[in-house]
Amino acid sequence: MSNDSKPTALVLDEPTPTLFVDYDGTLHRGRGLLDVSGSISLDTGNAPFEFAPLLASLLEPYPQVEIVLTSSWLYKLPLETVVSYLPKQLALRVVGSTRGYKARFGYLQDGSARTYIIRSYVFEHKLKHWLALDDAVFGSYHLSTDFLDLEQHLVLLDSQLGVSAPEAQQRIIDWLIEVHRANA
Repeated sequence: MSNDSKPTALVLDEPTPTLFVDYDGTLHRGRGLLDVSGSISLDTGNAPFEFAPLLASLLEPYPQVEIVLTSSWLYKLPLETVVSYLPKQLALRVVGSTRGYKARFGYLQDGSARTYIIRSYVFEHKLKHWLALDDAVFGSYHLSTDFLDLEQHLVLLDSQLGVSAPEAQQRIIDWLIEVHRANA
């Protein structure tokens, strides 16, 4: 019997383009506050989901793109409720969330928990074409692996601009074009 057996390599071969989307600092400026009646307001006074129509318009020519929600709202509200706050064009694209994934304590301490959780989802679902939009995707260097460079998949947003930042929009557009070509 030989000890030369190699571990099976993880193959990321699911071609469905998947966008990981946070809410706070991504689809609007500010942090969501839930009142007893279930109404959402933001600590900045801005309108919730002010940038959601912009994301919907960027995705509109690409109906195959699916969305996985990464919002911390998922820890307070059921997925259906969290999805219900989105405009219909985005809500119909939601296929899941990262709610059931837990970060290791060290990743919570160093601020890379969200990145670790997204990476875990990617590995479990073997996603080949994905992009994460979030104002808290830190730690790409130490969470990258030999077969997955996370940097190219993470769009670290300015929480005051979210997806309205021109450079963020360009990253999304470039990714959409690249994924469309790869799947054509």
